[in-house]
Amino acid sequence: MKTYKRPEVNTKLPGPESSKLMKRGEELFLGFSEASQGTKFVGKYKNGWFIEDVDGNVFLDWNTGWTSAPLGFGHIEVLEATEQALREYGHECLSLIQPYWNYVLAEKLVEIAPAPLQSVFFDTTGTEVAENSVRVMRQAAGPKRPYVITFFGNFHGGNYGTGAMGPHSPHFTHGVEEFIHGWINVPFPTCYRCPYKMEYPRCDLTCLNYIEDYIFRYKTSPEKIAGVAVELIQGENGCIIPPDEFAHRLYKMCQEYGWILYNDEVQEGMGRTGKWFAIEHYPGVEAELLSLAKSLSGGLIPIACCLGSKNMSEPAGELYLGGTYAGSPVGCAAAAKTIEIMQRDNVLDNVLALEEIAKKKLGSLVNKYEIVGDVRIKGLYLAIEFVEDKQTKKPSFDCCREVVKLLQSKGVVPLFESVQWWIRPAPALNMPPELFTLGCDILEECIAETSSKYGKGVK
Repeated sequence: MKTYKRPEVNTKLPGPESSKLMKRGEELFLGFSEASQGTKFVGKYKNGWFIEDVDGNVFLDWNTGWTSAPLGFGHIEVLEATEQALREYGHECLSLIQPYWNYVLAEKLVEIAPAPLQSVFFDTTGTEVAENSVRVMRQAAGPKRPYVITFFGNFHGGNYGTGAMGPHSPHFTHGVEEFIHGWINVPFPTCYRCPYKMEYPRCDLTCLNYIEDYIFRYKTSPEKIAGVAVELIQGENGCIIPPDEFAHRLYKMCQEYGWILYNDEVQEGMGRTGKWFAIEHYPGVEAELLSLAKSLSGGLIPIACCLGSKNMSEPAGELYLGGTYAGSPVGCAAAAKTIEIMQRDNVLDNVLALEEIAKKKLGSLVNKYEIVGDVRIKGLYLAIEFVEDKQTKKPSFDCCREVVKLLQSKGVVPLFESVQWWIRPAPALNMPPELFTLGCDILEECIAETSSKYGKGVK
């Protein structure tokens, strides 16, 4: 297995071999074009905290398979646990048999889960588990409560059901409009871009008051609402960190009206925010359903799960959940080993240490560069937003794309989509501080160059 010490890019991007493959990709893959790809290379090897492309360029991985590899790629103990389960058992359909490895992971999950979560059902992906979690919610609430409250900017998946459930952005909801009935979409506290042009705390969380002030008046009564589906910290929307009061007041509403709280932690769970679960940042707030996926298996095998309270056990038992590959025993073995390593190696402590570096290195960017509108940091849940003007906060797609282009040319790959004006550095949770610091320094170099190119300079 190859090992790497630092990023090294020796060709123009994309390199010659990547260019050939990406050109061929336009014919091979539906919807593919070189211009549509945020990343200008074709990957060939991954190990630890690095990616090597087909041209031999090496990149620092600030993407981690879209946050799916908390320990980096190729962790030897996770690989060995996965291989052992694959050789000893392989695949099973949980509708017929519950393999040993599923019990091992279930025990691990219940051990780290916050109250009142005490049992689990397995699924395959974050999208599927989000849909099935809402099915359990609606089954528990009964047919007289057909509605579910969701928030603008939430991302729960990209198929018909979860695409309508979001709604994350128009390119995800396009084509699923007919499935939007049953969801009540309400504003999320995106304080930097408040839709009401107000500021917290003087706003008194007007976005949350919208539910009682408008939904109850014009849409439906609270007795017809089954529950709330929420990312307490939004990921795909740019790591939106609401005031702590939001979670507490939302939970209070759930208690008052008898709603079930479903917390989607597919991205922020498994330690990304510095705690096992983001909900733990809000003491006293309790979800009756909480989903995990992405990083659960250490980035090796597709697997997802939903943790539930005792109240959810009977409703879940009345439904068919999962599918042929849901709760793969091989994925369960990888996930159990990932949790074991994170506990043993105190990985959450490393997240908090890197968070301090991020606050020092990245937190200051907003005051140094005119093109940086906002920097958001919660553990290693990070986002940097680019603007044309700090007063109007007009998004700067050009600056964002230029920063990403420069980052890749210098060997750093962050999370990024061409339809966005922010980047999300998403390193492995166990990345060494010196590597993370190097990435932060390279990022500032790229921001400084972009700021000069667009005539903004340094403040």
